[in-house]
Amino acid sequence: MIRWLTPPANFRQPFGLMIALLIATSALAELPVISLTTVMPPGGKSGTEVAVTITGAELEEANALLFSHPGISAKPKAEKQFTVTIAPDVPVGRYDVRIVGKSGVSNPRTFVVGDLPEAVDNATNQTPETATEIQPGSVFNGFVNPASSEYLKFNAKQGQRFFLECAAREIDSKLSPVIAVSDSNGRELAASRNGGFVDFTAPADGTYLVRLNDLTYAGGIESFFYRLALTTAPHVDFIFPPVGVAGAKSKFTIFGRALPGGAPANLTTTDGKPLEKLDVEIDVPAAPQSGVDGISAPVSSSLDGFSYRLPSPQGAANRVFINLASAPVILEQEPNNKAAEAQKVAVPCEIAGQFFPAGDADAFTFDAKKGDVFWVEVFSQRLGLPTNPFLLVQRDGADAQEVYGADTNVGGPRFNTITNDPATRLEVKEDGVYRVLVRDLFGGARSNPRSVYRLSIHRESPDFRLTAVAEIPPKNGDDRAAVPRAMVLRGGETTSVRVVAFRRDGFAGDIELSGDALPAGVTCMPVKIPAGKNEAMLFLTAGEQAARWIGPIRIVGKAKVGEAEIVREARAAVVSWNVPDFNNEAVTARLAQEFALAVCGVETAPISVEAAEDKVWEAAAGAKLEIPLKITRRGGYDEAFKLKAYDAPAIETLKEIDVEAKGAAATASIDLAAVKIPAGNYTIHFRAQTKGKFRDKETPITVISAPIRISIK
Repeated sequence: MIRWLTPPANFRQPFGLMIALLIATSALAELPVISLTTVMPPGGKSGTEVAVTITGAELEEANALLFSHPGISAKPKAEKQFTVTIAPDVPVGRYDVRIVGKSGVSNPRTFVVGDLPEAVDNATNQTPETATEIQPGSVFNGFVNPASSEYLKFNAKQGQRFFLECAAREIDSKLSPVIAVSDSNGRELAASRNGGFVDFTAPADGTYLVRLNDLTYAGGIESFFYRLALTTAPHVDFIFPPVGVAGAKSKFTIFGRALPGGAPANLTTTDGKPLEKLDVEIDVPAAPQSGVDGISAPVSSSLDGFSYRLPSPQGAANRVFINLASAPVILEQEPNNKAAEAQKVAVPCEIAGQFFPAGDADAFTFDAKKGDVFWVEVFSQRLGLPTNPFLLVQRDGADAQEVYGADTNVGGPRFNTITNDPATRLEVKEDGVYRVLVRDLFGGARSNPRSVYRLSIHRESPDFRLTAVAEIPPKNGDDRAAVPRAMVLRGGETTSVRVVAFRRDGFAGDIELSGDALPAGVTCMPVKIPAGKNEAMLFLTAGEQAARWIGPIRIVGKAKVGEAEIVREARAAVVSWNVPDFNNEAVTARLAQEFALAVCGVETAPISVEAAEDKVWEAAAGAKLEIPLKITRRGGYDEAFKLKAYDAPAIETLKEIDVEAKGAAATASIDLAAVKIPAGNYTIHFRAQTKGKFRDKETPITVISAPIRISIK
């Protein structure tokens, strides 16, 4: 939901941050686009008002905050300061927030809605002597400075148990938190150096000191922020089974700590603490949950599921993610470690199990008939767990098939989707009993009851999921930068969106992509992800007189599977932080709640390139096709430049098209015999880099042509 607000007054921005962001923007050959770096605090309690300060770049006329939940709104307070109002009925969870300004709408940042009182860092707590006191049952919002630690303190009675939970990476922070709790004598009593969670019981009445720092002692207000909860609310370590049948009420067992009504589980965690268990019934939704409160990592972006939080009088527990399935769910039954002990199951089914204790392997058998086609797939690492599943599939007396995780990175280096989870197609050649064995490749060295898995044995059902990634179009084939991007169109401008397809059960057909819910004046020419390919560029073009508009749009894919048509809406995704070279530094990216678009309305693109006539350009196969191009220049962009075919593999070897200085026309000459384009209908684009003055500043830009339609007979 979009809410328009009035402009704020002035507020000072950190100088170093502004310089860094301007350099990144200039280096990427992009027109100025508003960007959001931080919102501090990055959350608030439901039913309250929160004063927040933002940082970012190109914040001219930054006059509104947009949230992905209609119950969260904001009013300007001062420049870069807003008062955020969170309605009492907004559920606890993570939401997206964007800033609106003259240059459109920004990339999203995470804003958390909680149910505990909140406090904000005053930047004076960087020594034990100046530690900030925090109250049990509250959340502290802060940031870590470089080569420094944050110090907090709290009072506790002997035997009181608290959980310290530090949210960082999951709220878009770069912080890798290290937490230590000490007594008044400086003796360390509890610590977490991996994960930001400490389970602490006070050994005596007294004041306890909390030290929080980054793992590598990096820091900075603009990127190393956190939310630290000191709470007695339940903590859920995992839920079992991790999958439920869509649209059905199902029974689950929660394993965790301080569970209301929980019973001993006879399990201990990796930190040596005993777990409790609690049986619950959950209404599993019929459709997957959209939004960022579920698993939002790129590797998990093709999963269907929803988030669940256990309520309690002390506050809601941390969220757990539950997969959706269409087949019955079966729980593994030990002992089933050996072939002779294999658990008999009826297929199709979903099997829920654990790689526990260390070295555990689970075997299952099922009957299958000749001609049956099944897919056998494990879901574990994609559930956010540090596991490396392995499959062994065989018929009695036949050779076994070993299956490992795929090395294919469908999303590429800017949206890494490589998974350890294995999947294989089982085509039954003979009637018989088939056996599946699943284990964690490195499970012999770790014993963690959280290491759950979902083993799906289902009939082949070709399908796909889509993710639309908002990222800066690469300048050339050697461009290895990744940058948070807002989707902004100026009048006469064309921009691209990369759409990634996650193909399921061997689906290899064409996927037709199109834009939906577009504003007036914006067009999107349908394109195709060809059979066997996993991505395509979708292009959005704004007319020169397109009016100012901001809101979510939909990107939809359609495909034929047999006689049936499948329609899937793409999930939105964004790059989180600037990375100059993805070969040197991994890119952080995540799913977003909505795919937001802004039409600037008050500015036009410096250069527009389009066909001289809006028509389908026809030619016979093997002939030469001449397409006159119209070049519209605005402002100070008069330099000569070269146009090169963009996102069109069949013609990317086409000779560059020279556009002379101040030139208003050019011709695209395509030798169809040389490029060997088969008969069919196509949409092509051209791209160029040039420079000139925009808002009185020398600004290099990337120009993408409007779509040009051709038909080869």
